[in-house]
Amino acid sequence: MKLLKIEIIISNTFLQQLVEILEKSGVHGYTALDIFRGKGTTRGEHLSEGLLPTSRNSLLFTIASEELTTKIIENVQPFLDDRGGVLLTYKIDYASGLS
Repeated sequence: MKLLKIEIIISNTFLQQLVEILEKSGVHGYTALDIFRGKGTTRGEHLSEGLLPTSRNSLLFTIASEELTTKIIENVQPFLDDRGGVLLTYKIDYASGLS
């Protein structure tokens, strides 16, 4: 089975809604991390230290089959188009401990 890693960067404000969409899409596990600092090409540097948690972004990632990844993209992309965010996928050549 071919696996892909899906990474989504989104505002913490919308993180719970994103998780609900992912779970309805068939995602059973994920990891979400707070992003405290970053620099984008359009908005420049983003520092979150000392600000409210709702003004931060999160990086959420999961591993999925190609088929499930297609479903996730179909369900998540319209949400990201409305609320902003980034979605990336990566081919996984090797994975261990994913059971």
